[in-house]
Amino acid sequence: MTKRYDELEEAFLRYERGELTPETIKPVVARYGIYQQRDGAFMARVRVCGGELPCASLRALADLLDPVGARAHLTTRQDIQIHDLPAVRVAQVVAACDALGYPFRGGGGNTYRNLVVGPSSGLSASGCFDVYPYAHAVNRAVMASDAAFQLPRKFKIGFFAEAADALRAAVHDVGFVATQRGGARGFVLTGGGGMGRESRAGVLLSPFLPAGDAVRAALAAVALFHAHGDRENRNQARLRFVLKRLGDEAFRERFWQAFDATVCDETVPEVPETALPEGFAARAAAAQPDVGQDMDMRFDVWKQMAVLPTRFGAAVRSVRLFVPYGNLSAVQMRTVARIAEDAGSPFVRALPAQDLLIPFAADAELPALFARLRRDLAGLDVTVDSYKGHVVTCVGATVCRIGVADAPAAGDALAAELDRFLPADTPAKLRLFRRVADDVRISGCPNACSAHPAARTGIQCVKRRQANGTVVTLGQLFTGAGIGPDGAVRLSAADPRGPLALADLARILLDDPDA
Repeated sequence: MTKRYDELEEAFLRYERGELTPETIKPVVARYGIYQQRDGAFMARVRVCGGELPCASLRALADLLDPVGARAHLTTRQDIQIHDLPAVRVAQVVAACDALGYPFRGGGGNTYRNLVVGPSSGLSASGCFDVYPYAHAVNRAVMASDAAFQLPRKFKIGFFAEAADALRAAVHDVGFVATQRGGARGFVLTGGGGMGRESRAGVLLSPFLPAGDAVRAALAAVALFHAHGDRENRNQARLRFVLKRLGDEAFRERFWQAFDATVCDETVPEVPETALPEGFAARAAAAQPDVGQDMDMRFDVWKQMAVLPTRFGAAVRSVRLFVPYGNLSAVQMRTVARIAEDAGSPFVRALPAQDLLIPFAADAELPALFARLRRDLAGLDVTVDSYKGHVVTCVGATVCRIGVADAPAAGDALAAELDRFLPADTPAKLRLFRRVADDVRISGCPNACSAHPAARTGIQCVKRRQANGTVVTLGQLFTGAGIGPDGAVRLSAADPRGPLALADLARILLDDPDA
């Protein structure tokens, strides 16, 4: 057992002896990102900076799941949660993950949480520059900061390479969007955003922060929160409430005071864009379609839904694997790792939509890749035969002890109404699927773990008692999130019609998928 987890091991030993209860063990284990499920088993949250995971690591994590019958869950913050862990094995699994390079410091509690990176960074032609090197530098520095783990409440950072992701950046405590000025790299910097109670977008701190100052800016935001966050009232403890209390101008002034006082030794030299894996360019150029491949009639539809262009030209693609409910067994994790490696990609990326991305695949090899996904991952609908499991939700009240409603069940009810639109063989149906997969989010309570206030179509589940005494789950619709003509970001607002039946919400999508 790694010494840094001695406290954790002792807590679980005492829990097994009956000396600690679920209530008294929580303060100890929550700051490691470990929470008890409703069924008594535990969940351990593995933080994966930016969601980028070598295939070898994916296999190694799978090896930890098998002996305990656990499963993996991809989160909207690009973590991998290990669910269904028996108490007696939690500390052992945590130490094993740490040995693989995935520490548990700050996985939960009032701490710095996993850093999110827009997964198209370094791949998309529309990205300004690859932000991953800067994100990793910030992550190293903040992970080494004691203040970042002694905060009034959770603290979240996001890095994005594309201007279109300004809204996603603005709902972080501190958000970075790549930009350039006179050929120099920099970031549009926002601060004080967040979701949950009184969700709000952050304020602009700088239209151009030199890229080399990214680490210093992140540490300054931590210092600001550490000094001015509310430690008495948990409901007012997030950084966005500091912004609310101080006002925009005073908040900016305090941030820049903290920036000036911050000493930072971490530097990030300018690095080239993400490169193709060694030998991949020659492979992609030489690849020829398998003329003997028996083409599934859904290949062309899948290609439009799941295959993405890259900045490397028409011969190189990225491929999205749509993972139902974001859940993977150990066997499926190993299969995904093997398929990605055979496609020529040494790593995968976890998407905020709870899916996976194979960053590199040869265009000419896509028919064979599609056939293999259908064969080797049969039972895991990664190529979308149904909407079921592909509506992004939080884990819901059947797992989460503070949840209000079963969000995945609500997602299934919505999917059932949409399934008549599959197979997605027309442009309108393709737009609807992309809308559902990328822009619909369902949360089982106001905590907004699925980020529904920042979605084009957000749904917050609520419980209502009917006249006959039965309790039903309804959905409060949130719409209007986006970026205005002036560049200002706005979050979704609650629909004035109040909570609606899930079938009614589905019809809203079906009637106007581009609304």
